Amino acid sequence: MHIKFGWTFDRAPWRSQNSVDSSSTNTSLTGTTVVTGPLGLLGILQTRLGTTRPSINRPIRIAQYRSLMAEADHPWYRRSFADDPWNTAHHLLRLRDDAVEAGWQPTPDGETYTEHPRLDALAAVERLVRLGPAHDPSANLTPGRADDLREVLTFLRQHGSSWPLGINTIELQDRATDLPNTWQTILEVLDAAGVTITEAPAKAGVPELTIVRGPDEWSTAEAAARWLSNTPDRVKLCIIAGDSTSILDHELSRRGTPTLGIPRTSATSPAGQVLPVFLSAILPPTDIRRVAEFLNLSFGTPDAGSSTKALIPRSVSTALLTALTKEPGLSGDTDSAWMSALRDLKDRAEAAPETRAKAAETAHTIDSLIRLSPPVIDHDFLVLTTLQPALNWLADRLRALSHHPDDATSGGTRVKAFIKEAAGHVDSFLEALAHLPAEELRVRELFDIADACAPTAPHTTAEAIAAKWTVVSDPSEVPADSDTILWWSSHRSEGDETEVWDPEEAHALSRAGAQISTATERERLHQAAALRGIRTAATVICFCPDRIRGQETSLHPSLSRLAEDIAVTHPERFTTTGVDAVLDDASITRPVSTLHETGTWRLGEVSAPLDEVAAQTITPPSTVSRSLDGDFTHLLPERLSFTQIEQLLSDPLGWTLERALGIKRGFSFDVPTGNRMIGTFVHAIVEELVGRGAPPDGAVPSPQEIGETFDRFVPRFASELLLPGQKARLGTIRSTVLASLVSLFTTVQERGITLTGAEAAFTHAWELTVDGVAWTVALGGMRDLEGAIGNGRPVIIDLKWANSSKRYRTMVDESEAVQLSVYSHTAEGSGEWNPLTAYFLLKQGRFVSTDSALDPDYTGGLDETDDSGADLGGDRAGLWSSIEASVEDALTKIATGRFESLSADVYADFGIRPGEKNTELNKAIKSIKDEITEEDRLFIDKPQTFSAFNLIYGIAGDPS
Repeated sequence: MHIKFGWTFDRAPWRSQNSVDSSSTNTSLTGTTVVTGPLGLLGILQTRLGTTRPSINRPIRIAQYRSLMAEADHPWYRRSFADDPWNTAHHLLRLRDDAVEAGWQPTPDGETYTEHPRLDALAAVERLVRLGPAHDPSANLTPGRADDLREVLTFLRQHGSSWPLGINTIELQDRATDLPNTWQTILEVLDAAGVTITEAPAKAGVPELTIVRGPDEWSTAEAAARWLSNTPDRVKLCIIAGDSTSILDHELSRRGTPTLGIPRTSATSPAGQVLPVFLSAILPPTDIRRVAEFLNLSFGTPDAGSSTKALIPRSVSTALLTALTKEPGLSGDTDSAWMSALRDLKDRAEAAPETRAKAAETAHTIDSLIRLSPPVIDHDFLVLTTLQPALNWLADRLRALSHHPDDATSGGTRVKAFIKEAAGHVDSFLEALAHLPAEELRVRELFDIADACAPTAPHTTAEAIAAKWTVVSDPSEVPADSDTILWWSSHRSEGDETEVWDPEEAHALSRAGAQISTATERERLHQAAALRGIRTAATVICFCPDRIRGQETSLHPSLSRLAEDIAVTHPERFTTTGVDAVLDDASITRPVSTLHETGTWRLGEVSAPLDEVAAQTITPPSTVSRSLDGDFTHLLPERLSFTQIEQLLSDPLGWTLERALGIKRGFSFDVPTGNRMIGTFVHAIVEELVGRGAPPDGAVPSPQEIGETFDRFVPRFASELLLPGQKARLGTIRSTVLASLVSLFTTVQERGITLTGAEAAFTHAWELTVDGVAWTVALGGMRDLEGAIGNGRPVIIDLKWANSSKRYRTMVDESEAVQLSVYSHTAEGSGEWNPLTAYFLLKQGRFVSTDSALDPDYTGGLDETDDSGADLGGDRAGLWSSIEASVEDALTKIATGRFESLSADVYADFGIRPGEKNTELNKAIKSIKDEITEEDRLFIDKPQTFSAFNLIYGIAGDPS
């Protein structure tokens, strides 16, 4: 065997041939030539010496070292270890392995490093280390690469001269004196064992350099793809992928050229997100939004060729997610939405056990994992045994999905591979936990371990397609027979060498056999290898964007070294020979824009014809409303509620998209939060007090009763208030609600109102005329509170939780309270009395009404306190005719193909995004409202910011 050894060759293309390259100093004509680096050579030597062992996941070694550190309990790391044991162990294990790889031989007599506490801590832990495989009960640390290297060196010293290594020659691509000391020693021992060690001659050639600079990755990738698509000779072309090729692959694919498929070096597999999502969902306190993400988790993208696989069967996740959208919390109350969903699934299973039993069982398991028997956390410490059932269930579920029959499409294969990666992540996590002697872990450390165990194989947007060229990831890996190099994204890498040890520590380690390489020495070794690889070719073309992911870039340091050589070789080409002057010279650096000539694109010897086309300009829409020919009566509703009426009177196009076509956001968005959640929560409290727990004879519920109901309902309707950091918010809301509801019931009692119902459902047959044809819809909804005054006059109160009372004050004063008018018109049994209607603002603890006894701040129209019911506060009953005319007009336009969004039209016309303030825009919307009012119709001006369709309308974000 003949070996070409380079410090950076572990990822270089492996080549087997019957004779070595002509440039090699090795003249043997037989055998195999292997191109490899330190990892590869270590593996070859282990194989020859019979010391190979199964690979071990690094998290296992971290877990083992964490246990050793806990036992050693050295004062240097004690404080950090108490706060963050996993990352502290990870850091010290790296230090330990670095020292061992450098040749550190701790003495068995317990040498101490009192002047160097970090080394003293490492030595204290090392005295406890017993190396051996994971299955060896007497071992407490599985050997790593550094231990393998030390073992190989020991065996070579003992048996190298007599052992048949099967290696004839090793040709060094680096200078032997530049290599780390341990590897110099290994080469010396191999030389003594009869292996011929030679150094390859230095490459003195200076290639022709061209650097193409583009303002961004897209323009630079277009130029690189155009050159690759039109170059005639690809056999001796080497492509250096200095960064992800996803954008370059996009451009190559457009031209029918083989893609490279190189991912970002720092990327991790998306499969590593499954376990953290699961842990976030099941660990208390329950975060309902994380539960929703877990229930909605699926793998793959649905398309015509394949479908997604859901972690939770859709029949189960849909039922449970729907429950969370109604009540954002998990509660064991028998009438809670969560328990109702579980009962429904159980009932279906009993009705059809063969097809539904598995779904009911899965739902029960989820309920058990999250609500009934969640993992136990005590003062931020998780009891590991209580987590085991949940992890076992997840592992079993992922394995079942990965073994489920797949379709034969490439999409199905990718989904299966993704699920297997996620299952492997869980298995690795379980194995790491099994090596921890601790019975409890901090929750943060649990997620650190999950992150350390995550699969690192990144996924690419394009697969690598075989081609005649060679693709490498670093200039040092360029094959010796390359004539041309295309260097994609030739910027400085992020992984510059850093110092690990200070000089005093390095000196102390040297006394124990370790020779530490400085960061400068390691960087010099890498840069020399990179420059050697570049000098292999006659032509080097670099493509480097000015900015990548928003960050400015600088050229790779090896190009500066090459620029120095070019200046020495061709001084006549440059006015000054400084590195910056050479690299900025027009003969070296070519902006992307200069590659375009009339009808031709040209770079060096490669050219391509260009067709001039008009630039495509994407202009934002000037109007959002649309008109289509045809009959659209099939979109008309059979049921309407106040919410739908409000949407019809503010944004008919939005109503069409959401209500008629069913376009909605996902479940995670629908889980209530903020004011919406609190409003639902307080409504439920009022319903409970009025419908089930109110004192007899109309007495006001006491603050204690209200508080007890509040506390009981928090986990069911507002569980996010129980999360860490929410204590102050919970206390504020609780005090506000108690004061507000005491005010509500007290004012109602003083006004002589007897409450008779809460959340009372109603349905009313509403006769409309749509496009000249009679159309009947069921007008329905829920009235928050119903009651009556002593003389029999009905009372309807609508509860609102809002930050400001201004909107409701304006609606009542200006006779625009559509909701109250709907409730009033549909009230039954009112007889000669018109209902008394009012808003009660829960956050402010006050009424907004035309009744001055309820609302002393009312200043408009006639007062209703005489209980005559003759006036309805600015003629709210009269408002009904305007509501009816407005709904008929909106539905007629929809039925005839006119879909309006007048507010969005104004934003589009002004070119203003929702949320931006503009006085002229406000005037334009007010003008629309005034025009519609003059026609005895209504226009509800709802803030466009809250529309779910602004992106679809093209008035928010990129209009293309």
